[in-house]
Amino acid sequence: MSTISITVEQANHAFMLAEWLKNIRFVQEVTIDVGKTANGNADAVQKALDIIQSKRLFADIIDPVAYQKCLRDEWN
Repeated sequence: MSTISITVEQANHAFMLAEWLKNIRFVQEVTIDVGKTANGNADAVQKALDIIQSKRLFADIIDPVAYQKCLRDEWN
């Protein structure tokens, strides 16, 4: 058996998702914990993305398609 944990912003979204999941034939159980604080790493990921964005990585690339083709051309 495997377990999936999903966090949504609003309780009504959780209930809508639970109803949808209950209709899938291989889903055995659906439980909802309303008001439980999330313990994921979304804030850490967002902070890392903000740091990357502030450094303007790849700002010197004029043609992204040509840049990717150059990266993928491993035979040259």
